[in-house]
Amino acid sequence: MTQFLHDRLLEAFASALAAAVGQPVETIRAQVKPAEPEHGDLAFPTFPLAKQLRSAPPKIAADLAGRLSVPGLEITAAGPYVNARFEPRSFVSGVLSEVRGAGPGYGATDAGRGKTVVIDYSSPNIAKPIGFHHLRTTLIGHAIANLYRSQGWRVEGINYLGDWGKQFGLVAVGLREYGDPARRGEMAHLVDVYVKANARAEQDPAFDAEARAFFRKMEQGDPEARALWTELRETSLRGFLPMYERLGIRFEHIDGESLYEDRMDAVIEEISRTVGVKESDGALIVDLPYAEGEPPVLLKKADGSTLYATRDLAAAEDRWGRFHFDRALYVVARDQSLHFAQVFRVLKAMGKPWAERCIHVAFGRIMGMSTRAGKLVLLADVLDEARARALEKVRDSASSGRIHTDDPERLAEQVGLGAIIFGDLKNRRNTDYTFDWDEVLEFDGHTGPYLQYAHARACNLLKRGGGTPPTADATLLALPEEQQLARTLARFPVQVRAAVEQDEPSFVARHLIDVAVDFSRWYTLGNQDREKRVLHESDEALRAARLSLADAVRIVLASGLQLLGIAAPESM
Repeated sequence: MTQFLHDRLLEAFASALAAAVGQPVETIRAQVKPAEPEHGDLAFPTFPLAKQLRSAPPKIAADLAGRLSVPGLEITAAGPYVNARFEPRSFVSGVLSEVRGAGPGYGATDAGRGKTVVIDYSSPNIAKPIGFHHLRTTLIGHAIANLYRSQGWRVEGINYLGDWGKQFGLVAVGLREYGDPARRGEMAHLVDVYVKANARAEQDPAFDAEARAFFRKMEQGDPEARALWTELRETSLRGFLPMYERLGIRFEHIDGESLYEDRMDAVIEEISRTVGVKESDGALIVDLPYAEGEPPVLLKKADGSTLYATRDLAAAEDRWGRFHFDRALYVVARDQSLHFAQVFRVLKAMGKPWAERCIHVAFGRIMGMSTRAGKLVLLADVLDEARARALEKVRDSASSGRIHTDDPERLAEQVGLGAIIFGDLKNRRNTDYTFDWDEVLEFDGHTGPYLQYAHARACNLLKRGGGTPPTADATLLALPEEQQLARTLARFPVQVRAAVEQDEPSFVARHLIDVAVDFSRWYTLGNQDREKRVLHESDEALRAARLSLADAVRIVLASGLQLLGIAAPESM
């Protein structure tokens, strides 16, 4: 397994401590945390040792610091903490060598080799528009898939379409009332028909009953109903494809709830045999003990039609049979937490040993998203508006000389998409956030455009400096800002690993901001002091060393942006 410099030094520190106190390395390693910057890079608290060693924590820390010697680390005590500081010059040299040697794959490991993760994400409904509310599942799921791939996992990404349910009945009866035969194969027309039919069904019980009756005909295998369903499904899939291509997303599998419509009876029979079922108001439910106020797990409605839970149970069994996964992730809104908790509970009650490998990767809501007209929009509308707003900013910045581009339209698309994607992924996924157009498109701030601009600036530095220096003496990088930047670059693989372990892309997104901020702080030193310029005018060796640091910044930013699904422009 690939082990990076930061990890090797942490392991060496933990091993030395473990040997000194007579405890397992794993126990000590779990207690080592990042130190306060003024004290070093790693910190070990001695409080847990006080009882064992019958001594005060500060005394234990001082004694340990005096006895420990680890190559590459400067070990000191500060109160009850044993702190380790990376020896600056050798550390910077090691980091630059590691980053530049790995190139765009920096941060990647083979830790997941031989393991499989199934990721259920995006999952729009057929014959309905891809709304802005699909943004989070799509972007978070895509980033998680990229992160797992970077760690050597086999990824089976599934776009689990909502292609079975009453919405087909609504579109079917809606086509009769509102359809235009000449536009029958257009996704936009189906969306228009669905919106009108849905609005009418809410006001007209007879119309709603017709839609439900059509879905029952589908479930019963009526040839005409199935033929129309097939047509609507294919039209929708054609309509979805450009959106995914625009976002750079591909799925290993495009499945749908319909895949399991002929497996419902077998699933219900197995549940009946292993867990138990019973009738409730004419519906069939799983016979489990339910908490007060908790709705039961419905398998069939009173009219005999199946529900989401039935199909999700069948899908879980099918995925285990196909992939024998080590993890099965469901990237679905937090609102569905009870649903997935119940589905996993039923699987466990059925005796499925792999049920504990199923994980609901929940996410919060987006507030404040509206068009200029003040109404909710489709995802395509959001991306189009992002591009239009980005184009205004690109042209304004180009006219003022702040950025340079030969293709403002292409850059606007990259910046607009990057703004939307990063604006979402920088937030902890399980929290709600408020969308703000001005904030996400800002070139100064914690935004996608800010990161893209930092990457382009690093590329421009290398271009102005004559290209990437093949070799450089990194020990010349003695400025505190240079050493801090190297430390931040070295932590990138740590954040990638943590993002996989916790299914949390925001760890990578926020770390990229740290990289860009530290890079900007270092780069702008030369505005006040010519000796601190990256492109030093008289010292060729120092100039090469600083260019090698800029190259490492470029690599880390590009690697991180790629993991998040964001373009990394080389000029802006």
